[in-house]
Amino acid sequence: MSETKRAILTAFTQYRDTLDAHYDQRERVIKCSRDITALSKKIVFSLLRITQDSPERVFADATNKQKQVLELFRKMSVELQGSNGYKYNRQATPGLQEYIEAIGLWTFLRDNTLITKQQVLDTLSVEDENGEVKPLLMVTDEDYILGVSDLPGEVNRYCINSIGKGDRDAVERCLTFLRDLKEGISFVMCGGRVRDLDKKIPTLDSSLEKIEKAYYSMSIRDEEMAKVNPSAVVAAAAAAAAEA
Repeated sequence: MSETKRAILTAFTQYRDTLDAHYDQRERVIKCSRDITALSKKIVFSLLRITQDSPERVFADATNKQKQVLELFRKMSVELQGSNGYKYNRQATPGLQEYIEAIGLWTFLRDNTLITKQQVLDTLSVEDENGEVKPLLMVTDEDYILGVSDLPGEVNRYCINSIGKGDRDAVERCLTFLRDLKEGISFVMCGGRVRDLDKKIPTLDSSLEKIEKAYYSMSIRDEEMAKVNPSAVVAAAAAAAAEA
């Protein structure tokens, strides 16, 4: 074999090895992201039981699942060191967005506020071998915005469960939260395009419309009840206060 052919063969062997390593690493990131997505959905399902169980038990269950998610993030972070964080962001972001959605719902239920990007980073921060607390991986502005823009669907489910319980205050909180979220996302869209954000707007609009109609119906019902049987309204209010 001539030197020229040997050099070409060697070069293409190196190209093959580089591509194989790239695809293997990419697949590992995708697998971790899928596992994170699945476990984050379980956190959401646990949190939505808050209308049927005590908040303490619900949050304790969510905390245990979050610890498992952090182990998956720790595993994925090995593949996302340095420039690989940008290189494989497209593969990592689905799991990260689902996680942001889960802890965003958690923050809303607990504090009635929208989770901030810094709070997301805090939940992903661990202590390294030097004693410094650092996030396991990079969270871009797009990751954060796309994550919180998935919240309307879960807030809507919580609202539906609350309607079944007759919890008008919870419905009002959901309505105020989604209105504020829509206003914020509208400002973001005015400032520039965020990939895939426009696909999430219909869900936000639909969830907001459903909650507005539900709140309107509850308000009309309460007004009619007050006219027909004022004592029933007082009794219902007293019962709600006792439960709180």
